[in-house]
Amino acid sequence: MSDLHLLRRAEDLQRRSSEQNIVTHTGFLSPTEQHAIQTLPHLRQGLFFHGGGADCERRIAFFLPDYLTPEDFDPAEYITAFRIRCRFGAPGHRDVLGSLLGLGLERWTLGDIHAAGETARFYCLPSIAAHIARELTHIGRNGVQVTEIPPGEMPVPERQRETIAFTVSSLRLDAVLAGTFNLSRTAAAAHIAAGLVQVNYTPCLKPAAELTPGDVFSLRGSGKAMLAEVGGKSRKDRTRIRVERYL
Repeated sequence: MSDLHLLRRAEDLQRRSSEQNIVTHTGFLSPTEQHAIQTLPHLRQGLFFHGGGADCERRIAFFLPDYLTPEDFDPAEYITAFRIRCRFGAPGHRDVLGSLLGLGLERWTLGDIHAAGETARFYCLPSIAAHIARELTHIGRNGVQVTEIPPGEMPVPERQRETIAFTVSSLRLDAVLAGTFNLSRTAAAAHIAAGLVQVNYTPCLKPAAELTPGDVFSLRGSGKAMLAEVGGKSRKDRTRIRVERYL
């Protein structure tokens, strides 16, 4: 889905929610798509993201009417979860996703997938649940047992992070990128100019772009990190920062 199509769809869903006083929602969105919606102030009214469980990467954008708050809203009726048990082998994330897409499903109908050993679990829209339960019999050449489970039984993923503390002359993207991924400022600027860097899931071509706490940035081939904290000044008048690098 193009950004323009996504934003127009989101605007229509928000309008319907407001005019009809109902809950409306998208399918499962990638972090990039979620950020695109969040950047527009006029779409934030009633906006609430949920992927089925804690710390989900792919989430649905819900638009809630005035009478409903996120604390009172239960997204469970809008999200289904499945557990897969493989009789032989240990299917990975790509194996599960490939088999689901092979059933003719589209990616936006599927949420996060967690694979561990012979068991995998995933979220999906309720509208495709019966199709999955009926048609998903194999992953690759291995037969599988598919069981619908309460979304609350999904495991919370352990997202390992490494804390890195260093100083920078400024909060420019090239400076923070260099310190995070052990690069020279020249190399960091070259990667940015080559289109290999994203800030908040959006490509950024400006080495001088200023980062703020909470910004997520990534370097293709090296990983993703978040600027977690900006501290005081060092004796050499450099800014102390703390970065959380995803492992």
